Order: sequence, then structure tokens, then C-alpha cells
Amino acid sequence: MEHGTVGADADPTIVDAGGSEPVAPTVAAVLAVKSLHRAKSRLAATLSTAFEGDDPVTRGSLVLAMFLDTVDALRGAGISRIVVVSPDDEVLAAARRSGMRGLRESAAPAAAGLNAAFVDGARWAREAWPESTGMMYVQADLPAATSTSITAVLREAQHHRSSFLTDRDGTGTVLLHGTVADDAAPRFGPGSAAAHRSAGAVELDPAGRNWPDLRTDVDTATDLAVARELGLGPHTTAALRHL
Repeated sequence: MEHGTVGADADPTIVDAGGSEPVAPTVAAVLAVKSLHRAKSRLAATLSTAFEGDDPVTRGSLVLAMFLDTVDALRGAGISRIVVVSPDDEVLAAARRSGMRGLRESAAPAAAGLNAAFVDGARWAREAWPESTGMMYVQADLPAATSTSITAVLREAQHHRSSFLTDRDGTGTVLLHGTVADDAAPRFGPGSAAAHRSAGAVELDPAGRNWPDLRTDVDTATDLAVARELGLGPHTTAALRHL
């Protein structure tokens, strides 16, 4: 399965290549989304050139669409335990309509930002789903991500206590996975790949040969163009019609 939403009655169990052992039957995923109208300042700076203008409302719709496509890919990979942390009412409402847990971002120092939101979401997930075996922090701007790639990454991640996948240029992180017993502390932000590596997390596919769809987070119009070539999810495709 590639893009698309999985129904609530879908089987969430992923099996390995041999078809016997469950890879990650109880993974909890945490995503963090900023306020829609203030999100993606770098994208805003390049949209005016690429799409003849940048309107905060329209850009917010694009950010929301990329988030929903990311969630669809997670669900297609069998992950149904998803927590979304955001200060934005529209994001939280969309999360709840889609059957996810929407958690309002707590007031924290600006410097804490994304990582504080991830920690809050993980804390809630551990309490809500104590039987979960893995905790995965995922960037919410992966509109080309496919369930096939996420499943493959989960298969690799199960062999490590903590592991991560870099973005296209190899300096950022799109996904961090850890066991609940030894949960990896999120260190997202500039230079996050080096920070996660220094903290002991294992880099998955360090040569960067695999999963380009999952590595393509969108911060600029150029990133968006790359994602478009790889194949966008339906929510982002629809949002782009308005740009």
C-alpha cells in the first residue's frame, strides 16, 4: 500500500519478510505541528517565487495537508497509535476527526520547541498505551512518504534500541525510533542527525540509498518540487491546486 487512509478495522500488524514474526505490532508515533499560519517560514520565503505569492491561510492549508498525508502513510504501515501535539485548534480538530489523539502543546520556553512537544506526546502515549513496544518521533511534513518505506524502516529499526533516518541532505532527521524501555530522547533541529548520532542512536541506511520519499521533508519550494516528482499524497495534491 502506498498513499491512502487505512480504515479503523485494518490489521495493524506488520510481519517481516518471512511472514512470521511481527515487526512492530504496537508502535506509538508522535508528531508535532506548529501553528498553521506561522509554520514553514522558509517555505513562505520561497513560495512567492515558485507559486506567485504566499498567503498564510493557503500555506497553512498546505502544511495541514502534508501532515495528513504523513499520517496516512503511517496508518498504511499499520501504525494506529498516533499522538499529534500542536498549539493549533485546526490541527487538533483534524487529528481528532481522523481518529488520532490531539494533544495541545504545553507552554514551554521557545528554545524547547519541537522537542518539548515530542516529549509531551511520548509521555501521553506511554500512559495511554503502556503495552507499546516502540516509540517513533516523526516529522509531520513528509507528503511523499509511503507506507512501504515506513514498513521497511520499522523492520530495520527493530534491531536497535534507538535509530534514526536522516533527511535528503543528511544533516536533519525525519524519523527517530526507540524502544519504550530505552526511549531515544528527541534532538530535532539544526544538526539533528549529528546530535542523534552522538547520543548513540544508530543511523539507518547511512549511505542514503533508500527511501527517498520518506527522507523528503518539505521546508522550501525546492523540497516541495522534489516531493512532487516522487509522488505526493492526495491531501497535498489537492492543496497545491489552490496555489
